[in-house]
Amino acid sequence: MNQDEIRDELVSSAQRWARTAVDAYLEEPADQDFAVHHMAVAVEHLAKACLASVALTLLATPKPSVQDLLVLGGQEDKVETGRAGLRTIGGAEAVTRLAQVGKGEVPALLAALRDARNGITHMGWGRPSDECRGLLAAGVAYIDSLLPQLAKEPEWFWENHYDVCKGLVEKTTDELKLRYAAKIRRAQATFAKKTGSLSASEKTAVVASLSAAPLPSRWLLHIPAQCPACESSAFISGRDKSGDYGDIWFFPRYFGCRVCELTLTGPELDLAEMRAHSLRTEEEVDDDWEPDFDFM
Repeated sequence: MNQDEIRDELVSSAQRWARTAVDAYLEEPADQDFAVHHMAVAVEHLAKACLASVALTLLATPKPSVQDLLVLGGQEDKVETGRAGLRTIGGAEAVTRLAQVGKGEVPALLAALRDARNGITHMGWGRPSDECRGLLAAGVAYIDSLLPQLAKEPEWFWENHYDVCKGLVEKTTDELKLRYAAKIRRAQATFAKKTGSLSASEKTAVVASLSAAPLPSRWLLHIPAQCPACESSAFISGRDKSGDYGDIWFFPRYFGCRVCELTLTGPELDLAEMRAHSLRTEEEVDDDWEPDFDFM
Protein backbone atom coordinates (compact mmCIF):
# COMPACT_ATOMS: atom_id res chain seq x y z
CA MET A 1 0.00 0.00 0.00
CA ASN A 2 1.22 3.49 -0.75
CA GLN A 3 1.03 6.61 1.39
CA ASP A 4 -2.25 7.87 -0.07
CA GLU A 5 -3.99 4.51 0.36
CA ILE A 6 -3.00 4.20 4.00
CA ARG A 7 -4.04 7.80 4.70
CA ASP A 8 -7.42 7.31 3.00
CA GLU A 9 -8.09 4.03 4.82
CA LEU A 10 -7.39 5.70 8.15
CA VAL A 11 -9.70 8.60 7.29
CA SER A 12 -12.44 6.17 6.28
CA SER A 13 -11.98 4.19 9.48
CA ALA A 14 -12.06 7.34 11.62
CA GLN A 15 -15.24 8.42 9.87
CA ARG A 16 -16.92 5.07 10.52
CA TRP A 17 -15.95 4.98 14.21
CA ALA A 18 -16.97 8.61 14.75
CA ARG A 19 -20.39 8.22 13.16
CA THR A 20 -21.03 5.07 15.19
CA ALA A 21 -20.08 7.00 18.33
CA VAL A 22 -22.64 9.70 17.57
CA ASP A 23 -25.27 7.06 16.74
CA ALA A 24 -24.71 5.50 20.16
CA TYR A 25 -24.98 8.90 21.86
CA LEU A 26 -28.28 9.62 20.10
CA GLU A 27 -29.87 6.30 21.07
CA GLU A 28 -32.66 6.20 23.64
CA PRO A 29 -31.32 5.51 26.17
CA ALA A 30 -27.87 6.68 25.10
CA ASP A 31 -25.06 4.11 25.18
CA GLN A 32 -22.52 6.58 26.50
CA ASP A 33 -19.69 4.13 27.16
CA PHE A 34 -19.97 2.90 23.58
CA ALA A 35 -20.04 6.48 22.28
CA VAL A 36 -16.98 7.59 24.26
CA HIS A 37 -14.99 4.48 23.34
CA HIS A 38 -15.68 4.82 19.63
CA MET A 39 -14.98 8.56 19.56
CA ALA A 40 -11.56 7.96 21.10
CA VAL A 41 -10.78 5.37 18.42
CA ALA A 42 -11.90 7.84 15.72
CA VAL A 43 -9.57 10.51 17.13
CA GLU A 44 -6.62 8.09 17.08
CA HIS A 45 -7.26 6.99 13.49
CA LEU A 46 -7.66 10.52 12.16
CA ALA A 47 -4.50 11.68 13.95
CA LYS A 48 -2.65 8.79 12.31
CA ALA A 49 -4.14 9.74 8.95
CA CYS A 50 -2.66 13.22 9.35
CA LEU A 51 0.72 11.73 10.23
CA ALA A 52 0.52 9.43 7.22
CA SER A 53 -0.17 12.43 5.00
CA VAL A 54 3.18 13.87 6.10
CA ALA A 55 5.26 10.68 6.11
CA LEU A 56 4.39 7.04 6.79
CA THR A 57 7.48 6.69 8.95
CA LEU A 58 5.80 8.93 11.53
CA LEU A 59 3.52 5.99 12.34
CA ALA A 60 6.44 3.82 13.41
CA THR A 61 7.02 2.93 17.05
CA PRO A 62 10.23 4.19 18.69
CA LYS A 63 11.76 0.74 18.13
CA PRO A 64 10.17 -0.60 14.93
CA SER A 65 10.83 -4.07 13.63
CA VAL A 66 12.25 -4.68 10.17
CA GLN A 67 8.80 -5.93 9.15
CA ASP A 68 7.19 -2.69 10.35
CA LEU A 69 9.66 -0.61 8.35
CA LEU A 70 9.12 -2.69 5.23
CA VAL A 71 5.35 -2.26 5.39
CA LEU A 72 5.60 1.48 6.08
CA GLY A 73 8.20 1.76 3.33
CA GLY A 74 5.81 0.35 0.73
CA GLN A 75 7.33 -3.13 0.65
CA GLU A 76 4.41 -5.02 2.15
CA ASP A 77 4.90 -7.91 -0.29
CA LYS A 78 8.23 -8.69 1.39
CA VAL A 79 6.56 -9.37 4.75
CA GLU A 80 4.92 -12.76 5.26
CA THR A 81 2.06 -11.40 7.38
CA GLY A 82 1.69 -8.26 5.28
CA ARG A 83 0.18 -5.29 7.03
CA ALA A 84 -1.70 -7.55 9.45
CA GLY A 85 1.32 -7.65 11.76
CA LEU A 86 2.14 -3.94 11.55
CA ARG A 87 2.74 -2.25 14.91
CA THR A 88 2.27 1.51 15.09
CA ILE A 89 2.27 4.16 17.80
CA GLY A 90 -0.73 4.61 20.08
CA GLY A 91 -3.24 7.43 20.10
CA ALA A 92 -1.43 9.56 22.69
CA GLU A 93 1.83 9.45 20.76
CA ALA A 94 0.04 10.16 17.47
CA VAL A 95 -1.48 13.35 18.87
CA THR A 96 1.87 14.38 20.37
CA ARG A 97 3.75 13.79 17.13
CA LEU A 98 1.24 15.86 15.21
CA ALA A 99 1.90 18.74 17.58
CA GLN A 100 5.64 18.25 17.17
CA VAL A 101 5.43 18.69 13.40
CA GLY A 102 3.17 21.73 13.76
CA LYS A 103 -0.03 20.02 12.65
CA GLY A 104 -2.21 20.53 15.71
CA GLU A 105 -2.37 21.20 19.44
CA VAL A 106 -3.06 18.81 22.31
CA PRO A 107 -6.34 19.75 24.07
CA ALA A 108 -6.37 18.87 27.75
CA LEU A 109 -9.64 16.95 27.55
CA LEU A 110 -8.27 14.52 24.94
CA ALA A 111 -6.36 12.77 27.72
CA ALA A 112 -9.61 12.28 29.65
CA LEU A 113 -11.27 10.90 26.51
CA ARG A 114 -8.40 8.47 26.02
CA ASP A 115 -8.41 7.46 29.70
CA ALA A 116 -12.16 6.85 29.52
CA ARG A 117 -11.70 4.59 26.50
CA ASN A 118 -8.98 2.62 28.27
CA GLY A 119 -11.13 2.22 31.37
CA ILE A 120 -14.05 0.96 29.30
CA THR A 121 -11.89 -1.36 27.18
CA HIS A 122 -9.84 -2.98 29.91
CA MET A 123 -12.06 -2.87 33.00
CA GLY A 124 -15.55 -1.92 31.88
CA TRP A 125 -15.26 1.32 33.84
CA GLY A 126 -17.16 4.17 32.22
CA ARG A 127 -17.48 7.82 33.15
CA PRO A 128 -20.47 9.54 34.79
CA SER A 129 -23.11 10.55 32.28
CA ASP A 130 -22.59 14.25 32.97
CA GLU A 131 -18.98 13.95 31.76
CA CYS A 132 -19.69 12.07 28.53
CA ARG A 133 -21.02 15.01 26.54
CA GLY A 134 -17.89 17.03 27.24
CA LEU A 135 -15.66 14.10 26.26
CA LEU A 136 -17.54 13.60 22.99
CA ALA A 137 -17.42 17.33 22.24
CA ALA A 138 -13.65 17.30 22.78
CA GLY A 139 -13.31 14.47 20.28
CA VAL A 140 -15.52 16.21 17.72
CA ALA A 141 -13.66 19.52 18.08
CA TYR A 142 -10.26 17.86 17.69
CA ILE A 143 -11.40 15.93 14.62
CA ASP A 144 -12.76 19.11 13.06
CA SER A 145 -9.43 20.85 13.71
CA LEU A 146 -7.55 18.11 11.80
CA LEU A 147 -9.80 17.85 8.75
CA PRO A 148 -8.27 20.88 6.94
CA GLN A 149 -4.91 19.09 7.11
CA LEU A 150 -6.51 16.37 5.00
CA ALA A 151 -8.39 18.71 2.65
CA LYS A 152 -11.70 17.55 4.13
CA GLU A 153 -14.69 19.47 5.45
CA PRO A 154 -16.67 18.68 8.62
CA GLU A 155 -19.89 18.51 6.57
CA TRP A 156 -18.37 15.71 4.49
CA PHE A 157 -16.93 13.84 7.49
CA TRP A 158 -20.04 13.87 9.69
CA GLU A 159 -22.66 13.83 6.90
CA ASN A 160 -26.14 13.72 8.49
CA HIS A 161 -24.59 14.07 11.96
CA TYR A 162 -22.98 17.42 11.14
CA ASP A 163 -25.63 19.63 12.78
CA VAL A 164 -25.73 17.42 15.87
CA CYS A 165 -21.95 17.53 16.26
CA LYS A 166 -21.79 21.27 15.66
CA GLY A 167 -24.47 21.87 18.26
CA LEU A 168 -22.76 19.51 20.71
CA VAL A 169 -19.49 21.44 20.50
CA GLU A 170 -21.14 24.88 20.62
CA LYS A 171 -23.33 24.05 23.61
CA THR A 172 -20.51 22.42 25.52
CA THR A 173 -18.12 25.27 24.70
CA ASP A 174 -20.65 27.93 25.74
CA GLU A 175 -21.26 26.18 29.06
CA LEU A 176 -17.54 25.79 29.68
CA LYS A 177 -16.89 29.46 28.92
CA LEU A 178 -19.65 30.53 31.31
CA ARG A 179 -18.30 28.35 34.11
CA TYR A 180 -14.74 29.47 33.40
CA ALA A 181 -15.71 33.16 33.47
CA ALA A 182 -17.56 32.62 36.76
CA LYS A 183 -14.49 30.97 38.28
CA ILE A 184 -12.29 33.85 37.19
CA ARG A 185 -14.67 36.41 38.74
CA ARG A 186 -14.84 34.50 42.04
CA ALA A 187 -11.05 34.24 42.16
CA GLN A 188 -10.66 37.95 41.46
CA ALA A 189 -13.10 38.72 44.27
CA THR A 190 -11.10 36.48 46.61
CA PHE A 191 -7.89 38.25 45.60
CA ALA A 192 -9.44 41.65 46.25
CA LYS A 193 -10.69 40.52 49.66
CA LYS A 194 -7.25 39.21 50.65
CA THR A 195 -5.24 42.19 49.45
CA GLY A 196 -7.61 45.15 49.25
CA SER A 197 -6.77 46.57 52.67
CA LEU A 198 -3.00 46.04 52.40
CA SER A 199 -0.34 48.58 51.55
CA ALA A 200 1.70 48.03 48.39
CA SER A 201 4.61 46.54 50.31
CA GLU A 202 2.34 44.30 52.39
CA LYS A 203 0.55 43.13 49.26
CA THR A 204 3.85 42.27 47.59
CA ALA A 205 4.98 40.29 50.63
CA VAL A 206 1.70 38.37 50.94
CA VAL A 207 1.59 37.49 47.24
CA ALA A 208 5.23 36.37 47.27
CA SER A 209 4.64 34.19 50.32
CA LEU A 210 1.48 32.56 49.02
CA SER A 211 2.76 31.96 45.50
CA ALA A 212 5.97 30.27 46.56
CA ALA A 213 4.56 26.73 46.44
CA PRO A 214 1.99 24.89 44.31
CA LEU A 215 -1.39 23.78 45.59
CA PRO A 216 -1.48 20.06 46.45
CA SER A 217 -2.63 17.75 43.66
CA ARG A 218 -2.15 14.16 42.52
CA TRP A 219 0.34 15.38 39.87
CA LEU A 220 3.94 15.65 40.99
CA LEU A 221 5.42 17.71 38.15
CA HIS A 222 4.92 21.49 38.54
CA ILE A 223 5.57 24.21 35.94
CA PRO A 224 5.48 27.94 36.86
CA ALA A 225 2.66 29.94 35.27
CA GLN A 226 0.87 33.24 35.64
CA CYS A 227 -2.60 33.10 37.17
CA PRO A 228 -5.25 34.22 34.64
CA ALA A 229 -7.36 35.74 37.43
CA CYS A 230 -4.97 37.69 39.66
CA GLU A 231 -1.79 37.59 37.53
CA SER A 232 0.23 36.26 40.45
CA SER A 233 2.85 33.53 40.07
CA ALA A 234 1.33 30.07 40.35
CA PHE A 235 1.86 26.52 39.10
CA ILE A 236 0.46 24.11 36.53
CA SER A 237 0.71 20.49 37.64
CA GLY A 238 0.73 17.54 35.29
CA ARG A 239 2.70 14.68 33.85
CA ASP A 240 5.61 14.38 31.50
CA LYS A 241 6.04 11.99 28.61
CA SER A 242 9.17 11.06 26.71
CA GLY A 243 8.98 11.91 23.04
CA ASP A 244 11.28 11.04 20.19
CA TYR A 245 15.01 11.75 20.22
CA GLY A 246 15.14 12.67 23.89
CA ASP A 247 12.34 15.23 23.75
CA ILE A 248 10.19 15.57 26.90
CA TRP A 249 6.59 16.80 26.73
CA PHE A 250 4.57 18.30 29.57
CA PHE A 251 0.84 17.57 29.74
CA PRO A 252 -1.07 19.91 32.08
CA ARG A 253 -3.72 18.37 34.29
CA TYR A 254 -4.31 20.91 37.08
CA PHE A 255 -3.72 24.59 37.77
CA GLY A 256 -3.82 26.08 41.23
CA CYS A 257 -3.15 29.57 42.58
CA ARG A 258 -2.68 29.95 46.32
CA VAL A 259 -3.16 33.71 46.14
CA CYS A 260 -6.70 33.89 44.71
CA GLU A 261 -7.57 30.18 45.21
CA LEU A 262 -8.36 29.63 41.52
CA THR A 263 -8.21 26.02 40.37
CA LEU A 264 -8.60 24.77 36.79
CA THR A 265 -8.83 21.29 35.29
CA GLY A 266 -9.72 19.62 31.99
CA PRO A 267 -11.02 21.94 29.27
CA GLU A 268 -10.67 24.94 31.60
CA LEU A 269 -6.93 24.62 31.04
CA ASP A 270 -7.47 25.01 27.29
CA LEU A 271 -9.52 28.16 27.85
CA ALA A 272 -6.63 29.53 29.92
CA GLU A 273 -4.25 28.57 27.09
CA MET A 274 -2.40 26.10 29.31
CA ARG A 275 -1.64 23.41 26.77
CA ALA A 276 0.76 20.55 26.31
CA HIS A 277 4.20 21.64 25.19
CA SER A 278 7.75 20.44 24.83
CA LEU A 279 10.11 21.08 27.72
CA ARG A 280 13.09 21.18 25.38
CA THR A 281 14.65 24.64 25.40
CA GLU A 282 17.93 24.21 23.55
CA GLU A 283 16.32 24.48 20.13
CA GLU A 284 13.19 25.99 18.68
CA VAL A 285 10.61 23.89 16.89
CA ASP A 286 9.99 25.11 13.35
CA ASP A 287 6.22 25.35 12.85
CA ASP A 288 6.73 25.17 9.08
CA TRP A 289 8.81 21.99 9.23
CA GLU A 290 8.04 19.33 6.68
CA PRO A 291 10.14 16.31 5.73
CA ASP A 292 12.34 16.54 2.66
CA PHE A 293 10.97 13.69 0.60
CA ASP A 294 14.06 13.76 -1.65
CA PHE A 295 15.99 12.22 1.22
CA MET A 296 13.39 9.67 2.34
